[in-house]
Amino acid sequence: MRVPGVVGRLVEPREVAERLLGETKVLAVAHESPDGDALGCVAAFLLVCEKLGVDCSAFIPGENAFPPEYSFLPKVGEIARGEWPFLEPGASVYFLDCASLHRSAPDRLSKGLVTINIDHHQDNPLYADLNLVDPAAPSTSSLLYRVLRAGNLPIDPDVATALYVGLVTDTGKFQYGNATPEAHRLAAELQERGVDVVAVAREVYESVPYPKLLLMGRALQRLQVRLGGALVVSWLNTGDFAETGADEGHTEGIIDKLRQTKGARVAALARERLREGKVETKVSLRCMDGSVDVAAIAHEQGGGGHRQAAGFTAEKELSAVLNWLEDRVRASL
Repeated sequence: MRVPGVVGRLVEPREVAERLLGETKVLAVAHESPDGDALGCVAAFLLVCEKLGVDCSAFIPGENAFPPEYSFLPKVGEIARGEWPFLEPGASVYFLDCASLHRSAPDRLSKGLVTINIDHHQDNPLYADLNLVDPAAPSTSSLLYRVLRAGNLPIDPDVATALYVGLVTDTGKFQYGNATPEAHRLAAELQERGVDVVAVAREVYESVPYPKLLLMGRALQRLQVRLGGALVVSWLNTGDFAETGADEGHTEGIIDKLRQTKGARVAALARERLREGKVETKVSLRCMDGSVDVAAIAHEQGGGGHRQAAGFTAEKELSAVLNWLEDRVRASL
C-alpha cells in the first residue's frame, strides 16, 4: 500500500496485464452508487479472473440496490456490499472507475495490500501503487480492454458485453464529447467479439421498471429553469422514494432527461436521503456544452468527476444545496 500523500507510479496496460496473470488473491472495487461503466468493469474483471483461475471477489460500498438496467450483467449478483471485506496481506486491490479512495474504500487500507488504479477521470490523484489513468479514454472499460488486449487475456462475448455496457453508457450512447474515434472503433471490435448491441440497448434503455418511471415523472414535474435558462434543476425527496417504491438505483439516467432541455447549459438533479439519522443531499451534475467545469464545482463539496459530468454529496438541506449550486453556476458562466 502506497504511503499517503505520495503519488503512485504510472503504468502501461501491458504491466497491469502481466501482474494480473501472476495474481493469486484479488479484490475488484468500484465507486459507491455505481454506473454502467463501474459495473461493467467489475463484471468483466470477475469473468476474466474466473477464466484465469485467479481467486477474485468484488466489493462496491453502499446498501442500495444497483440500477436495475444492469442486472442482466453476469457476476453482478456476486458483488459484496456493506462493510469493507477483510484481506490478508499480499492481496491486490484493483480499483475500477474510482476517481478517489473517498468513494470506494476506508480512509486507511490494511498494510501489505498492493493497489492498482484503473480509471479515466481527469481529477484522479494517482492514489494507488500502480496507476493506469488516462483522462482521454472514453471510459474505464476502454482502459480495461487495453489491458486485456495487451496481455492476450480472454475476451469472450460475456466479457465483451460487460465492457460494451461501460462504453455505451459513459459516452451517452455515443452522443457525448468522449465519443471519440477510439470509442467507435472499440464498439466495433466488441461487437465483432460477440456483443448483441440490440439486446444491450433493450436491457439498458428500453426495460424501465415502473417505479423508475414514476420517479422520473416527479423529477420532470418539478423541473425548474434558472439563470435565464442556463441552469435546469430538479429534485427528489425521501417521500418520493417511499411513495413510488423506488430506490437510489432507479435515479440512474434521470439527469440525462433534464439535460435535454433546449437552451440549458448545466443540469442538476438533487436527491434527498437519510443517512445515519441525518439528512444529506446527493447531486448529479451535467454540462452540455463544456462552458462550465462541473467537476470543479463538485470538488468544492468533496465530490468530483469529469468536466461535463460530476457529482457530490452535501450534509445540507436540499433547498440550501440548490441555492448554493445556482450561485456557483452563475459565477462560472
